[in-house]
Amino acid sequence: MRTQRIDTHFACNQGCTYCVKRRAHDDPAYASGAAVRARIDTALAQGATELTFSGGEPGMRRDLSDLVRHAKLGGAAVVRIETNATLFDNARAVALRAAGLDVARVNLTAWGEALDRLTRDPGGFQRTLHGIEALQAAGVPVELLAVVVRSTVAALPVLPAHLAQRLGDLRDLGGLEVQVPVESPDPAELVSYAEAAAVLVALDKSARPLGLSVRVAPDSGPPPCLFPQLATTGLHFSLTPGARRRPGHRQLEACEACQMRDRCSGLPEVQLTRFTAPTLAPIVQDRLRRRLSVVSTVQAQVDREFVQVNRAQPDDGSPVEIEHLIRVQFHCNQACRFCFVSTHLPTPDDARIERQVVASAQQGACLVFTGGEPTLHPRLLDFVRLARAHSLRRITLQSNAIRLADPALAVALEQAGVTELFVSLHGCTAEVSDAVTETPGSFAQTVAGLDTVHRVSTVPLLLNFVLCGKNHWQLPAHVRWLHARWPRARLNLSFVAPSSDVVPRESELVPRYADVLPDVVEALKVATELGVDVVGFESMCGLPLCLVPADVVRHFRLDAIPPGYDAGEFVRGQACDGCDLVTRCFGLRRGYLALHGDGELRRVSPPTPPPAER
Repeated sequence: MRTQRIDTHFACNQGCTYCVKRRAHDDPAYASGAAVRARIDTALAQGATELTFSGGEPGMRRDLSDLVRHAKLGGAAVVRIETNATLFDNARAVALRAAGLDVARVNLTAWGEALDRLTRDPGGFQRTLHGIEALQAAGVPVELLAVVVRSTVAALPVLPAHLAQRLGDLRDLGGLEVQVPVESPDPAELVSYAEAAAVLVALDKSARPLGLSVRVAPDSGPPPCLFPQLATTGLHFSLTPGARRRPGHRQLEACEACQMRDRCSGLPEVQLTRFTAPTLAPIVQDRLRRRLSVVSTVQAQVDREFVQVNRAQPDDGSPVEIEHLIRVQFHCNQACRFCFVSTHLPTPDDARIERQVVASAQQGACLVFTGGEPTLHPRLLDFVRLARAHSLRRITLQSNAIRLADPALAVALEQAGVTELFVSLHGCTAEVSDAVTETPGSFAQTVAGLDTVHRVSTVPLLLNFVLCGKNHWQLPAHVRWLHARWPRARLNLSFVAPSSDVVPRESELVPRYADVLPDVVEALKVATELGVDVVGFESMCGLPLCLVPADVVRHFRLDAIPPGYDAGEFVRGQACDGCDLVTRCFGLRRGYLALHGDGELRRVSPPTPPPAER
């Protein structure tokens, strides 16, 4: 989503010591309802899909609900307000929700009298808490906004504990976004990015155990290179690939070695002038690059990946099924480099997952619980039971099966309603499998989980093998091994997909089809001899159909792919022109084309009809 801020006006009922936007009086021509609506219309016409009303304090406007409604009717997918919430009672919160307000981001930088001193608004803290509770009661999702200034250095790390004591489960909040101002009416309030980074680490350490995610605001710093132990924190950043450099910023010499230099603006000139240049730790590890790659904001990335719609072709030739893949969480206990999921993202709140489960069931979709690793979510069984209560369709669990070594969990999942297990296992030896997952010991753990499932459960098993540069040569042996160990399991073949910015565009990881196909052909011969079902070729994660052995393609029921279904991720090669399979084959992923070109594709001619009888 493209986000744009709409300043409704600049007057405010508080006087935060660090604020540079507040004005004592507004220009009537700028603050009029007609002027604000015009700015909304312009933003939407220019392609914005997410609008954030700010100021000033938007709650001071009597027409705020009308402005929200105008934005939603104009096509805004998300309307958010940034507010101190002091002016919202129950009735006003209900009116805002009815108008279409999607999110309220509430400024809560300190607790109790410390906040009142910072905002210079006696009693404002209590009014903010009442406003938060009114918004939540009205069904408006609430995020929090805080700033790191001299007055909050000590207050911020203890804020999550106070919040939990007052509000209970902090997973109901949409996280805490933190800004580090570089300008202030009182320069003594400003802190260096190095000092702010230390405060953010302490804040994250206190917030994570309570279920509160902490993210650095998209238009703020410090950049991730100021966190030497970034891999051990849960902090989230919004670093959009190819983003424009922010004015007034400069990259330093150390930035040349950083993998994020194409999306990070560096440091503000005013920070470099006011404070000494900090010590930078350039991002050189690919795993950290993956963590920091988002398309827009952190929340927009969650929204983008939370649900995936897929078309699945049943093996019995019956019509295509529509699947909804619901990511109940993003974290994973493995680290496969080809995974296109942003595994650093915060977990969606339970209520959102439950709403999606019910909605997907009502739409008649097959439900697939996935992640990250879904078995790490403490309420997975509840979500499966909810799905079964609302649907008689297939319910699939995608997992690495590590936690399924517990027979009680394996049995409970079947009893809750899981009707298929889709388990990733990318090699038949620890050396190969652990190299793919980059998690030593995970092969033995997954095998133990599959052994347990095979022994205590009757749920069908579909084992997924992602062909990549590290494992494709082992595929024939893999078929023999899985048949001997889990005879009722089927095999799903996928090809490593350079499908998002988090997947490295490396030929070492993404081999040429020509390098993989001999192993695929040999594995299919072995599977035929042993009676192992092999599926997956016709999916988005399969191979171009012109490269799949003809005797395999003959068994597919290949329905035409709806126009636009691939969201522009796939392209056609020259050989696709006039190919008999062109409407039923996805073609090449753009990432593969950039690496290897389209020279391997070949045109498939329609079968020649038999000669007419005379």
